[in-house]
Amino acid sequence: MLDPVSLFEFEPHVDRRKVRARTLLITLGSRDPGHVQRTITQHLLNTLPNHRLGGVDTDQVIDYAALRPGIGFERDHFTGYRAPTIDLHHLEDAEGHSFLMLAGPEPSLQWERLVGTVDYLIDQFDITETIVLQGVPAPTPHTRPLYVSRYAGVPGVVPASESVPMAFEMGANFTSILTLRLGERGRTVTGLVAHVPHYLAQGDVPDAAIGLLERLSERTTLDLPLSGLPAAAQILRERVDAELAESDEAQEMVAQLEAQYDDYMAQRSLTQGEDMPSADEIGAQVEDFLRGLTDDNGDSADE
Repeated sequence: MLDPVSLFEFEPHVDRRKVRARTLLITLGSRDPGHVQRTITQHLLNTLPNHRLGGVDTDQVIDYAALRPGIGFERDHFTGYRAPTIDLHHLEDAEGHSFLMLAGPEPSLQWERLVGTVDYLIDQFDITETIVLQGVPAPTPHTRPLYVSRYAGVPGVVPASESVPMAFEMGANFTSILTLRLGERGRTVTGLVAHVPHYLAQGDVPDAAIGLLERLSERTTLDLPLSGLPAAAQILRERVDAELAESDEAQEMVAQLEAQYDDYMAQRSLTQGEDMPSADEIGAQVEDFLRGLTDDNGDSADE
């Protein structure tokens, strides 16, 4: 494997000896349902004091043909090429506590090398916990509280009330490999996953970003402002409700999702009591809850 340290370049003015933080956030987007990672990245950079510490050499890890970064065209020439970047930012929360955030598109290449780069950065800045923030399209209604699940780098850390009580195989992405490898190296790493209504997953879903930021604040000492996110979430809910009111079929779909959600949450609450269902019963409830999700790129009511 090529040297992971050389994959990252610090800004010339950065004195690494003076930068310390307990928490590293990872918002490396792939499909990014609900634009959760993008929303959180932009929100934190726009509302909190921050500066760039450095970045990954994207020429080494990005497949440009697959990503197709944006470029403008004006009559007879190209302009405004938006080169992809994977940047490490130093931020301060509302109380002045420092934390770091690695943000950008999902890397396409050299995953194991980049894992080594992140591990190197954790050592450089005395990071004690790495937290991955992301969304997943799910058959859940926008009319119910947004569900946030959690995973970790090693088994036995996440309580049953926050886990997904079933086993399955999925296509790997970079953050799943990062979580696995950091856990193997003894690092503390957690993933927070917002379950985004699948019919809204192609557009911005501020409620998903709010849910992740609130859970992040609960898990850490960070004081993270929500600013305009609640207002944006309310506007989206009103617009979606207005669109659904014009379609009996859409209303029926949401009603079915509400019933599945309520049943699933009722079953989950039983796991905290004496009448805990069996693993097969829990699995059946999860399968019912996920049955409506047949395509990660499902139709969006936000289009």
